[in-house]
Amino acid sequence: MIKTNKMFLTASAMILSVSAQAFTLKGVVVDNSTKEPLIGATVQVGGTTTGVITDIDGRFEIKDIKGKTCTLIVQYVSYKTQEIVVEKGQKDDLVIALAPDNQQLDEVTVVARKNLENERSLMMERQKSSVAIENIGAKEMSTKGISNVEEGVKKITGVSVASAGQIIVRGLGDRYSTTTLNGLPIASPNPDHKLIPLDLFPSSTVKNITVSKVYEANSFADYSGAHIDIGTKEQTGEDFFSLSFNTGGKFNTLGKDTYQMDRDGTLFKTPSLDNKLRDMSLVDFEEYAGKNQLFNTSFDVSRSKSLPEFGGNVGFGKNFDINGNTLSLLASMGVSNEQQTMLDASVRTLEATGTTLNDFSYDSYSSELKIAGLGSLGYSFRKQDQLNYTFFYARNAIDNYMLREGYDYEDHNLIGSNNVTHVYTLQNHQLGGKHFFGDKWSMNWSGSYSKTSSDEPDRRQIMFIREGSEINLFKLNRQETMRYFGVLDEKEWVGNLSGDYKFGNQNKLQAGFTYKDKTRDYSSTRFYYNLNKLNPVIGGEEDIYTPSGFLNQEAIESGLVSISRSQQPKDSYTAGNKIYAGYILVDIYPVEALLVNVGVRYESSKQWVNYAEDGGKLQRRDLNSNDLFPAMNLRYQLDKRNSLRFSFSRTVTRPSFIEMAPFLYQESYGSAQIRGNADLKNGYNYNLDLRYEFFGENGDMFSATAYYKHLEDPIEQIQQLSGGATIHSFQNANNGMAAGLEVEFRKELIRDLRLGANASFMYTDVKLPEGGAYTNTQRALQGASPYLVNADITYTPRLDDVKQLSAALVYNLQGPRIQSVGISGLGDVKQQPVHTMNFVGSFKFNEKVSLKLQINDLLNQPVIFKQEVPSTGEKVEVERFKRGSSFEIGVTYNL
Repeated sequence: MIKTNKMFLTASAMILSVSAQAFTLKGVVVDNSTKEPLIGATVQVGGTTTGVITDIDGRFEIKDIKGKTCTLIVQYVSYKTQEIVVEKGQKDDLVIALAPDNQQLDEVTVVARKNLENERSLMMERQKSSVAIENIGAKEMSTKGISNVEEGVKKITGVSVASAGQIIVRGLGDRYSTTTLNGLPIASPNPDHKLIPLDLFPSSTVKNITVSKVYEANSFADYSGAHIDIGTKEQTGEDFFSLSFNTGGKFNTLGKDTYQMDRDGTLFKTPSLDNKLRDMSLVDFEEYAGKNQLFNTSFDVSRSKSLPEFGGNVGFGKNFDINGNTLSLLASMGVSNEQQTMLDASVRTLEATGTTLNDFSYDSYSSELKIAGLGSLGYSFRKQDQLNYTFFYARNAIDNYMLREGYDYEDHNLIGSNNVTHVYTLQNHQLGGKHFFGDKWSMNWSGSYSKTSSDEPDRRQIMFIREGSEINLFKLNRQETMRYFGVLDEKEWVGNLSGDYKFGNQNKLQAGFTYKDKTRDYSSTRFYYNLNKLNPVIGGEEDIYTPSGFLNQEAIESGLVSISRSQQPKDSYTAGNKIYAGYILVDIYPVEALLVNVGVRYESSKQWVNYAEDGGKLQRRDLNSNDLFPAMNLRYQLDKRNSLRFSFSRTVTRPSFIEMAPFLYQESYGSAQIRGNADLKNGYNYNLDLRYEFFGENGDMFSATAYYKHLEDPIEQIQQLSGGATIHSFQNANNGMAAGLEVEFRKELIRDLRLGANASFMYTDVKLPEGGAYTNTQRALQGASPYLVNADITYTPRLDDVKQLSAALVYNLQGPRIQSVGISGLGDVKQQPVHTMNFVGSFKFNEKVSLKLQINDLLNQPVIFKQEVPSTGEKVEVERFKRGSSFEIGVTYNL
């Protein structure tokens, strides 16, 4: 009878439970010891498919829960799963404290697909990592108004960006760092730089940026500065669809006059040179050029009003359940444009006595179009195994028109009308998988194909001379009026296979094999205009802007103008590099508080360049090496919040393709002439790091790092004189060094108000070899600043469950650094300290709509370069320009 009553009561309870009105639960998930919110934790209603992911504050909300009670299953990587029973009518928000799982706590590579976009999640990754890392995620980038990866890495301690996007890390230039996309190398379209331009990657496609300044054996060994890894977004949370739009402009540009040389279509199109103009013989070309129009563009310049900048991004993410397995899809596409006007800028060159040789002022007008697309497909099966495919496409097209006037070294009063268009593109495919075999064994495999290109189609220049009250065509140098077409294509294949074996409670053994094959093709063609027979009457500025009135097809066909083609064997080269590598490393805990990460990597590198000497003779330069690269990283935890790290490693610096081939190379007309050196050899670096880290509550942290790098046979740029002209070349120096101190902290001052700052103090020194025309045989490394400072203060109050305000003031100070090395008795040209400050504010109205306001470069300081004149003891200003402040207003809509 009693059993029957119990069954009846149970059945009645079930019926009442089913028919009861649904209810809502709110709460927060935290670490049970530190009380820090856990971002990205899974909270699921037991026995259902209903669940949510905790937000940046560790909070969650589950609506429409049926019945009077439910069981919540709370899971987070490296923490023990917890189940709690909750009854309807719960008034206070739940506080769920998870306990760490000691067997998984110190694992860096995790099984679950965590959301690593949030600052606190990345801080935990940083704390648990086997090696010292620094990172910045999508959420922090958004809060601080960071629009692309280049701006993001500038916020990392010890990192700065020099001219043309060159990354400087701890005073070490571009050649000392490496860049990967989701852990796999990517080719660079820029022949003068090893690293791909980082502004190709907009923040809308980036999950996080991780910077490691120490070496670990499972990475390629060609860096001593930093390994910059760009993690692209993937679908890890709830389904979403977002649409954003922004507009703005620079205060000194918007609504003002802007100038643009005749363009073949828009920046969505890459102009190209008709192949028959390259392929036909020189005799046939000269005959053809006298009768036919060769190009679709003229030297004319049009004037218009600058319109507001526009940009937009659309994103989509969805999870599909396939027989209990998960298929995740994410796609993102963004387009934006920028316009830049710089007026009354100036540049000049000096001789050893301080006398001015060339002195020009200029106005510059540029427009830029950026396109980026990301596709990510992930498949999870067997509970843990994963397959991933990622496609990334980017295109940056920059068009710049410059009008300059001044005096050259022969005292000619010259006027130059110059246009440069540069188009960078990247296409990258990645496929990878992670598989588990029991509790101890796992395997990772990945491969990528990367294709990059750098097109400089139709660089144009026409020069005039002011003689008294008249303006005439400048004819003394027949190469002054010209067109240039340059194309560089680079392809890279990468394959990686590794296996992990776990033993003991926390120890891990890893071994792997990696293959990389990179090839490059470069070619250029120049067309020079002979204007000796052309004597037009040039009335003034309008005729300078419309030279088609006299420099036209009619003048060519009548014989007043002739066009010659320069396309010599030395104007093209092919190059390649193959690397076969194997490595083994182990994470082991001799005692509970000490992690020893030690490994060794073997790399067999075969690098070659096929080129032509100045006389046209074909040559080949090979540089092969077989090396071992040991690495040791130690972490000692003083307690749960304080730890010490020590790192030692040996790495390599290989010469770039154009540096190791002794032919005279010039990427584009007007750029520096470069001659490689066939005797170059690899440089090797010995790196020491010591770091103290403290991680407190609420995301507070402090770190201090001391480092020293000994550079053996470093490759340095030198200057030589040939016929009065300066030619850049390269040579192995005897030795060099870089040392410094880095400090970083983040602190919550009061609730929702946070302060962050980092500072770097650096000393670099290199002793240059004999044979150069440089003034100083011992100096700091080119591009190195003795100090760098970043600081920001952010205020992010949550006004209610949905509405949130975010405001940030971001400051950067870049110390003085050598822009170009002084030669022939002149000192180095140094960029003076630069201060910048940005403001970013946003407001989230509801779950769907948010608004953003950003003002960049509030201080609007000019960028100034000064050169030392040892003979007089003066520092003379040789260049000055001002970019101008800008603003941006944006709105985002989420479905």
